[in-house]
Amino acid sequence: MSTLEVRNPEGTEVLGEVELTDPGDVAGIVAKAARARRDWTEMPIGRRADLLDAAARLIEPEIEPLGRLLASESGKPVGQATNEVRGGIHFLRGNAAEGRRLVGKMLPSESNARSEWDLAFTRRVPLGVVAAILPFNFPVELFIEKCGAALVGGNAVVVKPPMEDPLVVERFRQALIEVGVPADVIAAVHGGAEVGAALAAADEVDAISLTGSTAAGIAVARATIHRLPFLHLELGGNNACLVLEDADIDLVASEILRGRVLMNGQACSASKRVIVHRSLHDELASRMVAAVEAQRVGPAIEAETTIGPLIHEGAATRVASQVANARSQGAEIAAGSGESDGAYFAPTLLAGVPHTADIAVDDEIFGPVFNLIPVDSEEQAIEVANSSSFGLMSSVFTADYRRALIVAERLESGGVVINGTDNYRPPEFPFGGVKLSGRGREGIGYTLEELTREKPIVFRGFRERD
Repeated sequence: MSTLEVRNPEGTEVLGEVELTDPGDVAGIVAKAARARRDWTEMPIGRRADLLDAAARLIEPEIEPLGRLLASESGKPVGQATNEVRGGIHFLRGNAAEGRRLVGKMLPSESNARSEWDLAFTRRVPLGVVAAILPFNFPVELFIEKCGAALVGGNAVVVKPPMEDPLVVERFRQALIEVGVPADVIAAVHGGAEVGAALAAADEVDAISLTGSTAAGIAVARATIHRLPFLHLELGGNNACLVLEDADIDLVASEILRGRVLMNGQACSASKRVIVHRSLHDELASRMVAAVEAQRVGPAIEAETTIGPLIHEGAATRVASQVANARSQGAEIAAGSGESDGAYFAPTLLAGVPHTADIAVDDEIFGPVFNLIPVDSEEQAIEVANSSSFGLMSSVFTADYRRALIVAERLESGGVVINGTDNYRPPEFPFGGVKLSGRGREGIGYTLEELTREKPIVFRGFRERD
């Protein structure tokens, strides 16, 4: 069995290793999970919830060292990484609480003459074996968001952590096993695209919860169409931020910056297309130049760092290529160099981006690049925003709340934030996209609903006739 050395994004330090899975072994791992699920499903849901709470208590003393490890393996600034570890613990407890409240509902049998003497209700039941495929940008939170919900709902899980940063995910998985979750019920496979394809193709996988690129989601959908497993997909998002002519420019600059630098610009829900009324374009650009130049680029583990390395050198090279392409299509660099340095990419501001440029439509930049797209009217702003094939999140900045609501209702996205960054994802809120940004919703309670189903149970003639 071969192993994978997990290194920091710069490639200078070995942080640990994981055992790689042979693609030919994946179906067997899934089959074991399917067998183990039977006893797990029969366990009272309160007991399953207790195990999630126990795992949270076990791992809580490790928050700080795990935060440093996550920063080292992902490149995420250490403060953000530590908060993500805390978020994973919050998701454990939140899913435990939601599991204890997981109930069905009574059905109105009295409303139909043919069923008026019956007793009918529903129960929430597991889907079976859930394949959870995780991204590199928020691996810990999404591991627990998906797997915690699946487990408390009575499913077995086979998780594929990201190859780039699997170590803290593995620590959380081991914590669940240490407190009593059977190892086959929370199994893991490690590897690249071939392992992911084998997991999605396994006959005994009943549901696939994937967060990743739209290309990955489409590939999974195509590969599984012959057996129709349930697909729960959170995919790409070239999110639009609309800045109307009466917007508070200082607020816009602050919120865009706050949301865009999260995970070094590698967050799906960040504002990537800032569609700004032409009368405010230059003023906003001026504000953003100062904000961009104030960022501290450096190693993720250093407390002063606001932007660390991208997940690997190839990611930074791709961002530089996208910036170069945007410049060839008419965008201008207003701040930053637009060039990569190993895995590092210093924040860059592109101004005057034509609304026909690739990055103004479907070319999502996964890095700390701010794109200002000038438009001449509210109507044109909405048109440009909706021109994308993606529809994850969007935002509207305006002093007129009535106007904001009207615009928000016309935007083709999974959610809209008014006077705040697109990157708005409280754990208890539903999160997910439309169009090519995916299907289904995630969040505490919402993921649990997605990974269980409502099963009606009917007692015919239960009530006595008069």
